[in-house]
Amino acid sequence: MTRNDVARLAGTSPAVVSYVINNGPRPVSAAARQRVLDAIKQLGYRPNAVARSLRSRRSWTIGVIASDSAGGKSPFFGQFTRACEEVAWQRGYSVLFGNSAEDPARAEGYVRGFLERQVDGLVLMRVPVSAEQAEEMRGRVPVVTIDHAAPPFFSRLAVDDEEGGYQATRHLLEHGHRRIGFVGGPLDITPVRLRAAGWRRALQEAGATAGPELAKEAELVKGAGLVEEAGLVEEAGLVEEAGLVEEGELSLEGGYDAALRLLSSPSRPTALFASIDGQAIGAMRAAADLGLRVPGDVAVVGFDGAREAAYTVPGLSTISQPIDEMARHATETLVGAIESEGVEPVTKIFSATLVTRGSCGCPEPRLHR
Repeated sequence: MTRNDVARLAGTSPAVVSYVINNGPRPVSAAARQRVLDAIKQLGYRPNAVARSLRSRRSWTIGVIASDSAGGKSPFFGQFTRACEEVAWQRGYSVLFGNSAEDPARAEGYVRGFLERQVDGLVLMRVPVSAEQAEEMRGRVPVVTIDHAAPPFFSRLAVDDEEGGYQATRHLLEHGHRRIGFVGGPLDITPVRLRAAGWRRALQEAGATAGPELAKEAELVKGAGLVEEAGLVEEAGLVEEAGLVEEGELSLEGGYDAALRLLSSPSRPTALFASIDGQAIGAMRAAADLGLRVPGDVAVVGFDGAREAAYTVPGLSTISQPIDEMARHATETLVGAIESEGVEPVTKIFSATLVTRGSCGCPEPRLHR
């Protein structure tokens, strides 16, 4: 079967068949599109992808590489990549996925492998690349990064992590809490570090304590020349008490273990801010296992806006990232760069929004289905 056979059965031209198969470049009426789709199904027609690629000089694939150190346990990456795939499919592109697991060698292997497969563009989700590898990508494929730092020739999208951490902590302070613990992932991960910076800034403004752990981390950051980016500056009189920071894997299990350590202390915090929702949910289970009520004995706020947050008991208050919107914007930006030569890279920082539920002490909304 050929494209001409489909056109004859559908009563259209081969060009219209091409527009339907490729989702453009010209619009096709709903009636004509349906006739073409019916003819394709009836004839069992399969487009020749190799011939299509040779004609267009594209592979019609994009690569999406995440850096999920928890091996798929963080809902952010799953929701983001799913939204990327949906937009790519609508635009006629297939998607190749890879997880670098915070391993630079693995990240380099995925980038190189995808380039060898001649992907048309790359989305890098918190995947650091060396200057040498960035230069290798330059001029070959457009790149969109989901991160706070990127070469100037990459498009860059990120959420305002520091402000989100500040919002979460301010809200807990408004509920009357002064000992607010931070359940974080490894502080060498930029979004976690920035969320911790927001947490600490809110405590500083309120005159509350941030704990010596963050002072120590601030010194490490200062030594790496990143103090200005992270906003972590030690100030006298604000580091007085221990037991407010615990690091763990960015996962349910990591949050559970870190919260157990925090909440087992005789001078335990009365509220917790977790760097991702998965950790916050793990922290809520840790509280229950210790016989503590949420929010009566310990309030909890997460970060991400994962769908699961609405289904915990009580519902998890969270700093919600516009994950679907970010993914759509990233994919549309990439496809636009693929299909239009000479497009300038873009930078966009998305706002995060506090969503209150029962875990922080706010009224519990009902779910309506």
